Amino acid sequence: MRRLKLELAYDGTRYKGWQRQADVPSIQEEIEKTLCKITEEHIAVTGSGRTDAGVHALKQVAAFSTESKLEPTVFYRALNGFLPNDIRILNVSEVPMSFHPIRDAESKRYRYLIDDGRPFCPLSRNYCWVSKNVLDISVMQSAAEYLLGTHDFVCFQSQGSPRETTVRTIRDVLVCRTDASLLHGPIIQIEVEADGFLYNVMRAIVGTLVQFCIKKFPPERMHAVIASCDRTQAGPTAPPQGLYLVDVVYR
Repeated sequence: MRRLKLELAYDGTRYKGWQRQADVPSIQEEIEKTLCKITEEHIAVTGSGRTDAGVHALKQVAAFSTESKLEPTVFYRALNGFLPNDIRILNVSEVPMSFHPIRDAESKRYRYLIDDGRPFCPLSRNYCWVSKNVLDISVMQSAAEYLLGTHDFVCFQSQGSPRETTVRTIRDVLVCRTDASLLHGPIIQIEVEADGFLYNVMRAIVGTLVQFCIKKFPPERMHAVIASCDRTQAGPTAPPQGLYLVDVVYR
């Protein structure tokens, strides 16, 4: 047996997320079906995380075991030849059999895009959160800085994915306006890098930062939100289409 690591990007618009599910399209299923065509094996692919329906990835990492003797470059060409155009393999490499995309990850980085322009660009609707309000990124950045460090982030976690601990370390946060190709002007970009993410935490963080702008909360209130360990004290969960998995870093 051999172990191969995939780095891939995808547009999540028409998928119900990464994880294979009955009777609905998923990224995992598309890759597994394609690997079956290439190797004639029934292969299970493990991803570094289960992105939700409508969420995109600029760099997702996955791995699978196979008896095939095909070189990584052959897998690269064959996968991209058979996969739909909204899923692209960026790299294929051989790794030790012990490699695990989840357990071996040191950190992940997510990006969230918000279009608060007037009028909004119709191309934004599948790739940004189209905000009805013009947002003050200085307030959002000041509030986001309270997220840095090691905290219990249970106040941002949605139900449905129990974990042994809800303590995580956020290593970097960024809120800025940036130009985006195809879109009509500057959009808001929020990035968070952490040693792990609880279920829907990134989207809840974004919803909370937007709420700070709309309700004119002082940035220091974020400290009390985190300390409360109460989901009702944080903001709403932002919609999925603005979220991108940007990178997964390994030891």
